[in-house]
Amino acid sequence: MDSQNVMVEIVAKKKGCMLCDLALAILEEIAPEFEKGVLQWEVVDVSSREGVMRHAELGAICKRMPAVPSIIINERIAFDNIPDMEALSAAVRETIEPQ
Repeated sequence: MDSQNVMVEIVAKKKGCMLCDLALAILEEIAPEFEKGVLQWEVVDVSSREGVMRHAELGAICKRMPAVPSIIINERIAFDNIPDMEALSAAVRETIEPQ
């Protein structure tokens, strides 16, 4: 089975954001469920210039501005909040193996 890479972007403010920290912890927790290197992630820090620019790009790509915080999977808005571990794992799995 060929694995598709999954890029998760967490739209949040990095500094002092409990939800951002929670999302990162969830991603680190679920990463071992997938083949090594398949699941990648980064924070779109809306308090930085680069983050604001990426947030705007995502808004254009997704046809609406992602909420802060939200989860983007392969440039599609997956959650307008920070989901629990099971929901995020299921969304990543569905991206890899669409039904």
